Amino acid sequence: MAYQSLRLEYLQIPPVSRAYTTACVLTTAAVQLELITPFQLYFNPELIFKHFQVLQLDTYIFSWKMYFPINLAE
Repeated sequence: MAYQSLRLEYLQIPPVSRAYTTACVLTTAAVQLELITPFQLYFNPELIFKHFQVLQLDTYIFSWKMYFPINLAE
């Protein structure tokens, strides 16, 4: 009975939000089960070097700068 009520609530979520939520839950589960790593999700060398998606490399580099800022003024 509880499963049916949960299913009905899940189906009431708008389709785009439902798809996004499902993708987030599946991605989190895959990382927790160690099927993929967060590094694999974020850094894909094949897309960068074979398909020339350099923006991914820029995003990867600049995100590290956000966590490890270099102060050149000192």
